[in-house]
Amino acid sequence: MFQSLRLQLFLGILVILVGAGGVVMISTQQEVEQALIAAENRSARNVLNLIEINVSSRYRELLMEKVRIVEERRDNLQQLGQVISEMMEDYHAMYETGALTEQQARSRALGWLSELQLEDGLTAFAANSVGAIVAHPETAMIGVNLGDFHDLKGRTLIDAVQGEIENWGTAFVTYEEDGLDPEDDGRRFAHFAPVDAFGLYLGISDNIDEVEQYVQAGVEATIDVLADTVGRVQVVDTGFVFIFDGDLESVVAPPGRADAIMTAETAADGRPLLDRLRAAGGADDGQAVRYTLEIDGQSREMEAYVSYFRPLGWYIVSTVPMAEIARPAMMLVQRQVIIFGIVLAVALMLAWMFAYKLTSPLQRLTAYARELPDHDFTKAGKTDSALQQLARRSKSDVGGLARAFMFMEGSLRENIRALLDTTKAKERIESELNIAQEIQRGLLPKIFPPFPECPQIDLHATLHPARHVGGDLFDFYFIDEHHLCFTVGDVADKGVPSALFMAITKTLVKSASSQDSDPGAMMERVNNDLSVDNPNAMFVTLLIAVLDIRTGVVEYANAGHNPPIVVSTRTGNAYFENGICGPAAGAMEEMTYPKKTMQLQPGDMLILYTDGITEAMDIANNEYGSDRLFDLCVSVGDRSAAEIVSTVVGDVSTHTGDAMQSDDITILCLRWEEAQSEASAAVA
Repeated sequence: MFQSLRLQLFLGILVILVGAGGVVMISTQQEVEQALIAAENRSARNVLNLIEINVSSRYRELLMEKVRIVEERRDNLQQLGQVISEMMEDYHAMYETGALTEQQARSRALGWLSELQLEDGLTAFAANSVGAIVAHPETAMIGVNLGDFHDLKGRTLIDAVQGEIENWGTAFVTYEEDGLDPEDDGRRFAHFAPVDAFGLYLGISDNIDEVEQYVQAGVEATIDVLADTVGRVQVVDTGFVFIFDGDLESVVAPPGRADAIMTAETAADGRPLLDRLRAAGGADDGQAVRYTLEIDGQSREMEAYVSYFRPLGWYIVSTVPMAEIARPAMMLVQRQVIIFGIVLAVALMLAWMFAYKLTSPLQRLTAYARELPDHDFTKAGKTDSALQQLARRSKSDVGGLARAFMFMEGSLRENIRALLDTTKAKERIESELNIAQEIQRGLLPKIFPPFPECPQIDLHATLHPARHVGGDLFDFYFIDEHHLCFTVGDVADKGVPSALFMAITKTLVKSASSQDSDPGAMMERVNNDLSVDNPNAMFVTLLIAVLDIRTGVVEYANAGHNPPIVVSTRTGNAYFENGICGPAAGAMEEMTYPKKTMQLQPGDMLILYTDGITEAMDIANNEYGSDRLFDLCVSVGDRSAAEIVSTVVGDVSTHTGDAMQSDDITILCLRWEEAQSEASAAVA
């Protein structure tokens, strides 16, 4: 069922539409919900700020009025003190004129001050330098010391007066009288000035409780106004504002909810709501507090924001139901779902029509493609008429696909015919290469051990071409009863040309050895013969050697070939025999190749090889290298020539791994042992 392209296309469009719509709705819901929650939170905070501004404004007005009254009374006290000080100075002037003695002047001044009656709330008195009251309208106050009382800053009254007079000349002090005047206890505001003539401090005090009462009355009026205002404030639908003080007592609460608020607890830890709000109001993070509140018999999750008004010690709270914050987002999502459902239905209907129109010609093309395996592409044929009609009428990609089918069918017919011809030619070439490979293998020695009747010689060699045929060569044969000729070469190319050049080189070496036993002379003959009629300038690196099996002396000529390795199986020592006599053979005529000589000791091995071994690369293009070959030859120990050849070839194969062989691989190993005398042989 689901294999139908039409259904797959329809389902694909459905999945894309539903997925895109779902992503849009989910992301929209999250973003809109977050935006609406943020907006409602801002609204709750704004209401909170407005209430706080209202309270602050009213409180500021009260403070300004209080300051005005205090300043007015301050000026009044200062002026009154100045008048009284002048009167006392007049008494002192009587002493200075001689009308009165000093004691009489002092007594009359203090008596006048004690009898002085001022308007309600005002009191004038005098204290000596140690703070004892010496004049006061109330006789009971005479002798009371100002040091027994404290101002609002916690200082003793006499210390406060003396300190400020010393700094400013006069002093203004607010203090709690608390028994200083039994008939007028309470908070008083006093002005003190020194009367130098008598060494006294003159004090004029005024009861300022009425000022505080005025402020308190203003606060109560503010509470009345707030009660009316807060009752009419609505946050979202059912949110509200309330105020409580630092003692967790309600200041302003919405009608009918005071008890619920006072007993509410936070949902997270069961902590009393007001206690939690008081803690949040003292913090600076402004985090909302969530709690559960019973409203109209229903438990609702609420979110509250609190602000602390420090001057009055009030906590102003704006709270809103959480469900009402998310409701607009849910309504928006519901509308989106309805709209998306309608759009999806219309889109799916159009998608089905589009899928039908698109897949019908594709089904015809599919049926045609299924018939293609039954066509005989080796013969000329006619294209299906329905396919031709579709290719001619349709200008869309489907028509292009139909034309591509027609072109493919014609190309298949041509390519299959060409492939058949190419296959036949390739099979013929493959057969010829196989024959050439067999011929090349037939040119190389292939019987090992080659000289079983000669115990002095243990020889083994192998050649692995990189292609069907290669350019490497090796050969060995006796040129007389006691001299073994052996050679290894590498033509500078691969494939059929190098194989032919290798065969010619091998033939020329054998021909030269039949005419001369000197390897240098042999090399010169081979070089001259290869250089003649060599238009492609092909050449071969070649080493020709002649071993005297009786003495172990090796005479050789090296035409640019890799240096052989000599290994002593008895001592474990080894070295490269670096003796190159001249350039590669075939490169230039009339070159001379001096003969070189080396001495093999009994048990020594002579290893000849081509650069297909040392230059073999792994898949990372790392070469096998001469050092690795040298170390391996030293480590093989006392083994036969065949084992050494097999070990080297196996190690090269391990190094290259899955890398393609890039050059022919050839190695020849010769081990020489000293011939035993007849007597020794008889004893053995």
